[in-house]
Amino acid sequence: MKAYTTLEEINEEWQHVKNENIQNIEIRPLAIDGYTVIAQWTLKQNDTTFDGIYEIKFNENMECIYFKSWEVRK
Repeated sequence: MKAYTTLEEINEEWQHVKNENIQNIEIRPLAIDGYTVIAQWTLKQNDTTFDGIYEIKFNENMECIYFKSWEVRK
């Protein structure tokens, strides 16, 4: 999966999950280095659990400029 590096790509991904039947979501930061955050996430949706890692980069104004997600289905 390629990283989302444009505002349009990032917005499209969040619009996609916004209207889904999410039963539970947890996000736990694992590392913060300057403007880069690595976080572990767990999502339960339609009685199926997924988990994965986010890599998120911010600019100096704390705006998301890069977003990549790896996921697995449990």
